[in-house]
Amino acid sequence: MASQEDRIVYSTRSLPFSPYEETETPSHQDLRVSRRRIAGNREVTEVTGFVGRAADLHALAKELRQVCATGGSTSEGKILLQGNFVDKVLAYLKSKGHKAKKSGG
Repeated sequence: MASQEDRIVYSTRSLPFSPYEETETPSHQDLRVSRRRIAGNREVTEVTGFVGRAADLHALAKELRQVCATGGSTSEGKILLQGNFVDKVLAYLKSKGHKAKKSGG
């Protein structure tokens, strides 16, 4: 019997985030940085649009948390940082060669 990893799976649907595909180079990433409010009227900075492996997403999130000196998390291809750090995150991502834009208001 074939193991889970030996099975061939095919899908015509393309997902923006998958833990199995290769990570795009920073210049090919199209990241969006926005500020939003979550439960309890708290502000978070959200980074979306990451395409690549989960390990690379977690590594980028760790770098951003260190740059902003704040807490945060990752889920479903998004990075959430506690607080309003849109400008700081944009500057850092652009300095690392990512294509990043401010999104929202």
